[in-house]
Order: sequence, then structure tokens, then C-alpha cells
Amino acid sequence: MSLYSITLWDSLKFEVLSAQEPELAEETLLVLRAIAACLATSTQTSSTASPLAQYLRPITKECIEHLQEPAQRQAKASGDILKSVSSASPESFNLVTKAVAAPITTIYQSSSEVAKHRALLQVFGQLFDSAIEVFGTWSSKRALANSENPLEAFSESLLEIYSQALMSTVKEEVSFRVAAAQGLQKLALISDLLQDNEIGMVIQHMNEVILREESYSRDDLKKTAMQSLAEISKHKSRLIMDITFPAFMAQLPDTDSEAEARGDYHTTLEGLAEVSVEKDVFDTLVRRLLNKLDVLLNTHNVDSPKYTGALLSTLLFIMERRGLQNDPNLEGYYDRVVVGLVSRATTAAAASNNLTALNNVTVLEVLGRVSNLIVRNASLDKKVTASANVYDLFSLQSGLERLSSAPNGSTLQSIWILSTWLLAAIPRDLQAPLLEAAKISVTLSSLLALIDTDIEPVAFLAISRQLALYINKHLPSSALDIATSWLTTFYNKVRLARGGQLDHGQADSEQSISRIVRTIFMLSKALILRLSPDTNAILRDLLSLLDSSKHPLPVNKFAASSFGGLLAPDAVLSKTNGAQIRLLAPQKVFQTLAPLISAGFKSSSQGDEKENYLTALSGVIASIPSDIVVPELPTLLPLLLQSLDLSDQRVKIATLETLAVVTARSPSALEESGHIPSLVRRLVKTASIPKSGSYKESEPDTPKARQLAVRCLFLMPGRIKGSGSRTNPLLPLKREVLQGLMKVLDDPKRDVRKEAVDARGAWLRGVDDVEDESD
Repeated sequence: MSLYSITLWDSLKFEVLSAQEPELAEETLLVLRAIAACLATSTQTSSTASPLAQYLRPITKECIEHLQEPAQRQAKASGDILKSVSSASPESFNLVTKAVAAPITTIYQSSSEVAKHRALLQVFGQLFDSAIEVFGTWSSKRALANSENPLEAFSESLLEIYSQALMSTVKEEVSFRVAAAQGLQKLALISDLLQDNEIGMVIQHMNEVILREESYSRDDLKKTAMQSLAEISKHKSRLIMDITFPAFMAQLPDTDSEAEARGDYHTTLEGLAEVSVEKDVFDTLVRRLLNKLDVLLNTHNVDSPKYTGALLSTLLFIMERRGLQNDPNLEGYYDRVVVGLVSRATTAAAASNNLTALNNVTVLEVLGRVSNLIVRNASLDKKVTASANVYDLFSLQSGLERLSSAPNGSTLQSIWILSTWLLAAIPRDLQAPLLEAAKISVTLSSLLALIDTDIEPVAFLAISRQLALYINKHLPSSALDIATSWLTTFYNKVRLARGGQLDHGQADSEQSISRIVRTIFMLSKALILRLSPDTNAILRDLLSLLDSSKHPLPVNKFAASSFGGLLAPDAVLSKTNGAQIRLLAPQKVFQTLAPLISAGFKSSSQGDEKENYLTALSGVIASIPSDIVVPELPTLLPLLLQSLDLSDQRVKIATLETLAVVTARSPSALEESGHIPSLVRRLVKTASIPKSGSYKESEPDTPKARQLAVRCLFLMPGRIKGSGSRTNPLLPLKREVLQGLMKVLDDPKRDVRKEAVDARGAWLRGVDDVEDESD
């Protein structure tokens, strides 16, 4: 290998320096690295005359020449080459670093252009990546103990260069400062390179960026700084606790009113959440957040509960990310949150004055989620206690007594929101009085009776979720007729709506119909997910709600929009909470509903009714795996195309997401359908914003819809090529698509413009046309 290594370099380098195919360049880099790794096995690796040194000498020399103009394309390729060969072994890293570190530093210091500085920082960053790969991080050392890191000789100057780039550059140079922040993070992670006081300085810089600076661009710099602190905390958690925690906690307001006035606590909480990866940091943050909550709730200020909700949301985020299984502090969390805060919420609900943030619906929802997480991971004894307090909520007064004395208002909100989350956390096989079959029957009757009362929307949502929980999770199979009988009752209520017996005014009537329809779908969802014996009949009955000859327009409209939630993930009715969700449920729903919806659409003669069928179809497909949808695509594609003509953005987005998956995974199904011209033209139309004064009557599609439409266009070239003797069906459309995408390049949203650039490149390269004059 040593005889031909330089010859190989001379032959391979052009595949990287003048790369035409990214895949070929990546393979070439692997070959260059493999040669270095092979030569590193020589017994003379430390000698300047060793085979490895002879191989690396022309590589480093040529790369330095290209780095004289670091903004050029070949300079980026040179950085890739240096990273590849230097990561092959400690010997390779030593030779490469000694050859290039000083020249790159000189080039950096002799230039004043920000673009050149950024490119050189990124090249150094690639060397840092190699150092981490070769020498490891503080918590995972990889190199031999006697291997010296050549970066030690440059550590002080590099730390100064990167620190100045981050802290002394004008704030608007975001990309340059992001490169500096990323380099500082890597420097701090390299094993045994920086001293603790130097890493502490890096941490202080990141703190300053997060806490003191205004946001520019899309907050890329602050996000990078947070990610840097999170990575450093994995290896130097004590420094994070000593430096970052005091600085961040000092920025958190002490009262709701102070938080409302300042409004900058979200960034601080986000930063604290990002760094709380390690156990010690996590435990400290949980304890301090709970202490801060105690202080806030003692102020009795309900005018601005957002801050309290933000603290609870941060608590929920870090607990979910870390997981509470076998957490030694779990019992303490149970006492302070599930018992302490939930009982305080019931006290706040009963109070007529001195209201706190725990009277707020949003705060109660987050508190319920945190309590659910803790109870799910708690011991069996704690779960039994929680089961006994589902409605009492750890209060001295019985929950049933409060229900009878307070038919509406904040008391109901607290009971239904919190009890729903507590009930969801209780295992299905737990033998508790609350979950006895006879008790469930009585409870279901009580819950369903509340649907017809004048309860607030939040209480209605909580009650409907509880109904689904009882029916799906806790109701024995032998007692499912209870649920089906209630479905019959509510279908009768819908029929009464047709007769006008619910018409107490247009607004009240529509609200009542909406609740009846949503209750029907929630009860049906609970039964369908567990694949009850009556699933087919339940699905047919749901589809009958779209028939305008049987039900009035409000029923059709509410039913059409409700199909989207039939299989959609639900935070309460989930496998995490022990709900019965059968694997075949999506397939059963799709195979039953798809042909019925298609037939109903074709037989319908009314525009509104057709639109309702399309809305229902898009809602169902949104939650169905693509492997199930693709076989039925020939039947459904005409309906999906017409869905793109609707103004309803939820329907359009669901359809576009389905089309994107189908295009990526099964393009042959689209090609064989013969509808590609219609599809492409609709995608171009959806992606474009009409000019002012255009004849187009509807409003422009949302950025999400426009982005998805362009993504579908991007996916088509290279996948749809025609087969056999057939011409590529995209070829006649190329000019039209390229012209349409040119307009999308002026879209006000950056993400849409980026997708358009990629899509236009894909159509230029991937759709062959020997006489192409489109560009």
C-alpha cells in the first residue's frame, strides 16, 4: 500500500475536490481514510519518513493551498478530506494537525472577511470532530493513554479565536456566530483538552447568548447555545450546576405579575430544560421548579396564569424526556404534585375569592398530565390510593358531593380535567372499587347525563374522554352492550334534531348537535379501537351521518370533520395509558369505510354532501399507514384529487401528506393511475400564491399546504420515469412545472422557497428532455 498510496491520492482527490456525485465523494473519503488507517499500522508511524507521513504530506499541502481561499468550493472539500484522513488513527490526527493547524490560524488572522473566517472556523470544527472520534470525550476516552493530543499546543489560541468570534462579532452575523458556538462546544467536549476554568468560560459565553441577547433570524444562535449547554452537561454536570443554574434561576420572576411584565421567562425555562439531561441536574431542576410553584401559588394571582403553566410545562417536558421509571424521588413527586398540587386545585376551585392560577383551565390540563405521568410510574399502593381519589381529588369533601352542589363552573372544570388524567393512569387490571363493573355502569350513566347539561366546553371534552376511557379500557367485554345502547340513545337524539325538536335558537341548536355528534364519535372510537364485535355496524352508522337525506346539514358537517379524530392519536386514550388499541383497527376502519365513502361520493348529487365525503375520507386517511392505503389508491385517487380543490386547509393538508408518502414509497401506483397530469397541475396551483387582483376567488393556501405541495413535486422526478416503451409522463409537464416553481421562489415563507429550489433542481436534473429550453 505504501508504494501506491500517493498515486492513489492523485487519482482519487478529484472525486472530492470536483465532486459531481455526492455519493461518490463520500465513498472516496472512506477510501482515503482506509488508506491512512492501513499505513498507520506501520512500525515507523512516528517518523517523518514513515509511509503514513509520506502519504499525508501531499494531502495536507494541497488542502492548505485550497484553504487560502476558504470561501471557495474546493476549500470545503479540503476540510472534508482533512477530517477523513485525520480521524483514521491517533497517528494520522497528530500528523495532520501539526501540518495544518498553524497555517490555518495564520490564514484566519491575516484575513478580515467574515465569510472567510466562517469557512475556516468550520474547517477547524471538522478537525475537532476528528479529535472527538480519536480521543473521545470526557466521559468516553478512546485513544491510548500515552497518545498526546496535538491540539493542546493550540488550545489557548483556538479558545480565544472562537470566543472572540462568538462574543465580539456584530449580533447580526448569525451564521458566523453559530459556527463559533458549535466550535466552542466541540472544544469543550474533547477529552483532556481544556481545563475546567476554560470550559466554565465557554459555559458563561453560552449563558450570555441565551439570557442577554436579543433574537435574530430564527433564533438559530440561541438554539445552538442551548444544545451546547445540553451536550456539556452530559460530561461536566457540576460546572453546569455551579455556573448555569444560578444564572438562569436568577432570571426567573418571583410573581405572575412580574412574569407578565417581563415576558422573557420562556427562553430561560427552555434553557434550563435543555441542560437537565443528567440525573443530578434533573433532580435539582425539579426541586427548584416545585419550590418556585409553591411561591407563585401563595400569591393568589390569577390575572396572569401563563407563568405557572410554563413552569408546569417545563416540569412535564423534563420528566417525560428522562422517564420516571425506578426514580428514587418518585414518592416525593407523588406527594408534592399528585397529592399536594391536586388538592390545592380542589381548594382553589371551591373558593369564591383568593383565586390562584390553579383555577385556570390550561394550568389544570398541564397539572393533570404531570400527575398522570407520576401515577403511571408510581408503586401499586400509590395507584390504589389515586384510584380512590379520582373524583375526591385528595380533598376531605367527596367529589360526588361537590358534583351535586356545584352543577357548573370552576369546580366542575377541576374535577373533570384532573380526574380524567388520574383515571387514565390507573392500570386496567387494578382491583379497585371504582373499576367494578357495576360501579362503571353507574358512572357511565352519570357522565352521559351530564352531556345534555349546560357545561362548559372544557368540561365536556374531559367528560367525553372519561367516557372513552371507561368503555375502551375498563369496561369488560361482557358489558359492552351498555356502550352500544348509549350509542343508540344518541343516534335517536340526532334524529330529533332533524325534526327540529332541538331547535332552541340557531346557535344553541348547532352547539347541541355538535356535542351529540362528538359524543357519538367518542363512544364509537372507544369501541372501534378495541375492535368490539359490532365494529362494522358502528362504522356504517357513522357514515350514515353524512347522508343529507337522513340528517340535517349541521349533522353532516360536524360528522365529516369528526372522522379525522376516529383513529387520531389521543393523549388520554393511548397505549401509554393502557388503552386497548388493536393493531388491526386501522386496517379494519379503512377497508370498511373507504369503499363506502367512494360509493357515497359517486351517488351523491349535492355539492355540500360530496365535500363532506371528501372531508371524511381525508380525515380517515390521515391516520392510516401508507401500506394499507396504497392498494386502494386507484379507487381513491380521483377523490383525493378533488380534495385538493377544497378550501378546507385541514382536508388539503391531510391529502397532501398522503400523496407525499405514496409518491415516495409507491410511485408506480401513481404512474399506473393515469392521473399524473391532473395531480401535477393541482400541486402547482396549490403551491402558488395568486397575484393581487387575480380571478382566483379563494384565499391563498396556508404555508404548510404550499410547502407540502412543493415537496410532492420534488419527490416525483427520479421516481416516476415511465416503464417499458412508455414515455416519462412528467416530460410534457416539465416546462409548466418549472415556470410555476419560478413563481414559488418569491414565496414570503423561507421554508417554502427552500423546497421550491430543491424541487426545481430535481425537475431540471431528473426529467430528461434533449430539447429542453425551459430554463
